[in-house]
Amino acid sequence: MNKFSEDIARYRSMGHSGKQLWLNPAIWAITIYRFGNWLYSANPFVLIRIPLKIVYFFAYMFSEVVMEMCLDPQATIGGGLYIAHIGGVHINPQAVIGSNCDIAHRVTIGASAMGRKGAPVLGDRVYIGTGATLVGKIKVGNGAKIAANTLVMSNIPDGATVMGVPGRIIMRAPKAVESPHPR
Repeated sequence: MNKFSEDIARYRSMGHSGKQLWLNPAIWAITIYRFGNWLYSANPFVLIRIPLKIVYFFAYMFSEVVMEMCLDPQATIGGGLYIAHIGGVHINPQAVIGSNCDIAHRVTIGASAMGRKGAPVLGDRVYIGTGATLVGKIKVGNGAKIAANTLVMSNIPDGATVMGVPGRIIMRAPKAVESPHPR
């Protein structure tokens, strides 16, 4: 299944269907991202590529200016992306986002300031709350949860919950308990 199909399947699993699904601006933003990502990675034949890049340019500008959604086509985003509300989402071209991640509005996933290179790499099933900012060459583990208005500038382990400015781990994933072996 391609990544866009996984995105749609994720929305459907959360109760979105029919007109409600296709009139959802978050779906439009994801569609524009997937189209741009395909266009720049597949690099189709030049006679097709040029008109498609013109169409993409206007779609991307609509997404960025009207919906305030800047999902750079060079970013790597796994299937099953869920954006609950549009507005203020900015994803750096170097960012890597795993599968089945949830991103709320007013989220920035970007590079550090002062010329430092690198952007965040997110694992699968990561939740990012409203207004959170993730910056720099950091890794966020699978199943991590980032609370609203949190600033993340360091690595986050799998399953951890992070909150605050700067972000601090307030809860870790439960450790697996070994069952006692019968003797």
